[in-house]
Amino acid sequence: MLENYIRWVIAQRKWITGLSILLVLVISFGASKLIFTSDFRAYFGPDNPQLLAFEDMERTFSKQENVYFYIHAKEGDLFTRQGLNLIEQLTDEGWQLPFSQRVTSLQNYQHTDVEDDDLIIDYLYYDALDLSAEKLARIKKTTFLEPTLLHRLISEDGASTGVNVRIVLPEGTSMVTSKEAVHAARELAERIRPNFPDFEVLVGGSLTSNVTMGEAIKQDIENLLGLSYLVMIITMIILLRTFSGMLLTLMIITFSVVSTMGLFGWLGFTMTPPTGFVPTAILTIAVADTIHILISYYYELNHGRSKLEAIQESLRINFSPVFITSITTIIGVLCLNTSDSPPYRDMGNMIAAGVLFAWIYSISFLPAMLALMPTPKGKVESDKPSLMLNFSNIVIRFYKPLFIMMACLIIAIGSQLNKNSITERWHEFFDTSFEVRNTIEATNDTLGGLHRIFFVLDSQQGNGINSPEYLQQTDNFAQWLLTQDKVSNVDSITSIIKRLNKNLHANNEDWFKIPDNRELAAQYLLLYELSLPLGLGLDDTINNSRSASRLTVSFNKADSIYILELEKKAMAWLKGNAPAIHVNEGTGLDIVFANLTFRNIGSMMTGTSMALVLISFLLIFALRSLKIGLISLIPNIMPAILAYGIWGMINGQIDTAVSVVVCLSLGIVVDDTVHFLSKYLRARREQGLDTEDAIRYAFKTVGNALLVTSAVLIGGFMVMQFSHFHPSNNMGMLLAITILMALLVDFLFLPPLLIFLDRHKSTTNKQPLTKMVATQETKQTTAQAATKASLEIT
Repeated sequence: MLENYIRWVIAQRKWITGLSILLVLVISFGASKLIFTSDFRAYFGPDNPQLLAFEDMERTFSKQENVYFYIHAKEGDLFTRQGLNLIEQLTDEGWQLPFSQRVTSLQNYQHTDVEDDDLIIDYLYYDALDLSAEKLARIKKTTFLEPTLLHRLISEDGASTGVNVRIVLPEGTSMVTSKEAVHAARELAERIRPNFPDFEVLVGGSLTSNVTMGEAIKQDIENLLGLSYLVMIITMIILLRTFSGMLLTLMIITFSVVSTMGLFGWLGFTMTPPTGFVPTAILTIAVADTIHILISYYYELNHGRSKLEAIQESLRINFSPVFITSITTIIGVLCLNTSDSPPYRDMGNMIAAGVLFAWIYSISFLPAMLALMPTPKGKVESDKPSLMLNFSNIVIRFYKPLFIMMACLIIAIGSQLNKNSITERWHEFFDTSFEVRNTIEATNDTLGGLHRIFFVLDSQQGNGINSPEYLQQTDNFAQWLLTQDKVSNVDSITSIIKRLNKNLHANNEDWFKIPDNRELAAQYLLLYELSLPLGLGLDDTINNSRSASRLTVSFNKADSIYILELEKKAMAWLKGNAPAIHVNEGTGLDIVFANLTFRNIGSMMTGTSMALVLISFLLIFALRSLKIGLISLIPNIMPAILAYGIWGMINGQIDTAVSVVVCLSLGIVVDDTVHFLSKYLRARREQGLDTEDAIRYAFKTVGNALLVTSAVLIGGFMVMQFSHFHPSNNMGMLLAITILMALLVDFLFLPPLLIFLDRHKSTTNKQPLTKMVATQETKQTTAQAATKASLEIT
């Protein structure tokens, strides 16, 4: 059946070539229908419990999307007319930004004071350019006397502040409206900077981070895809030394990429930051099938076969291994469907489709094009097979020390796995070429409060927040939080209550405490709320029924481990010290993402185990050997262990992006093992060679192809080191390390392992490999005459 298919492909080469190109054109048109979103909610499934809790908190209080202007006085003092005027202008302009709902700054901070018996609640200042030196000094003193402002709206040295603009986007329009809001904020910063040369103005915020993420992925696709092609072209020209082979390989991988993107465009998929890695992954992975078929084709040409016979023999010996490697790669990437994050599931499905397209084009379009193209002139491979033969002799000769050395190396590097820690650091997603990263670093270094956890403190009774017990326990909780490492600021309703209590007792510091009368606390809050201007109410702090308030704890740069530990400690403190307060869990974007990392890694381990079992059964069935199938597990598992061990030494952070590499790489590393073992078993079964000569035959026939494909894969993934988006950067690096380790294991560990475990000698046709090759070439001459008539196409 296979031979009939091969003859059909060759006979219908013109039709197959034309139909393949037409199919690619039709499918690729769907790529224009792809849409892109960088909304953080795309990372979570609809049933994610942390996301549901976060959205419930937002419905009760306020949305958390924001645009943030960081301001730093280069001379070291914000409290000048120019400095306060800059804050005032950004505050006024902030209200005009698209979808702006609230602006918070030093200028509109609701300062409370008392004159005689009158409580005064007003902006901290107006008309900065008209302020006298005395008023400037009073504003500065007032700012530093207010504890809730330090590390939130003013730095300790008085040189840095921020203007926060809360953005509420219309439902279902975030892809467009988020860009509109961020672009308007950037234009505002650009317009205002020339007027204030002594101040640094940077734009950040969660909405800006979302938009920047999309810009980073777009930048990678536009810049790195072309660079990946260039790396592959150079690598293939050097290793294949044939322009036609390089051109055919580029056509196959291009067809695979555009077909995949087009298919998912037709299916209505939305691109997310993780799926931006897909084109580079597909064009890198899709190389393997083409390279194996081409190198076998050139090998047969160099050993006396005609063009059509070489095509037939190349497909015959590679059809099964290429099919198996494609299936194992697809199984590996499909295990990403166990991920808790939909974008990573989409990434797995898209890469699986790309691998399938690559296989289809490799066994149809590629041989048809080879049949149409002229026969390459001269020796394409020159002396590379003899180099591989010499290398195999060295491996066989020193198999015992090699086995021991590799075993020790695997154990040593594998022992470094425990240096890895599961964590997520979203603040490090971008490098400093992006403004938002510079804003993050500057804010963390001067103001702090980069991360936030929200606690909805529920009294479970109407107007319960006025209870002295509730307020005192809330204040005790706030004071405890301030003693925790990295915590820079705590914002709660009690800071307002205590300040009002002090104000209404002639600003006596002894009265800066929670009132012991429920009615008095209620009157304070009512008086305060009635005095607040429109847009600056307490809707982000108190719910409508006055049964719950929201406490916000801000802390400096931290990873997901710290975030989850702080939330756990806070919940334990509340349980033991605040009986009047009921809290289900802390929430916020940081909590949501921190939990996602651990949930995702757990699901990845499950998916990888399932994929490994499926691949193992497939290899046992395909190789028709239980022993060889079980042996293959070792070189399939070892590369990931070695790669993550090396990662533990050079980085040590396993985040969501890095965790998916084990699934992405599993199917890829199996490719080398399958091709090597398939040639090894072919030599054992069809040619009756013993273990050592079968290893020589495998190196001679497939070693060069493994070198070429590994070099192309490593080069393609190393291109991601030029990415300014760190998750893509880390994925590329770890994949490249994994593929390098796979090559080392298959070349230096698998052959000695086969000698130890598969030493049974064949009793038929036992002859040296060089003599066997001469005999095979004599048989080929006879076979050529028998098949020539059926292969010739007039």
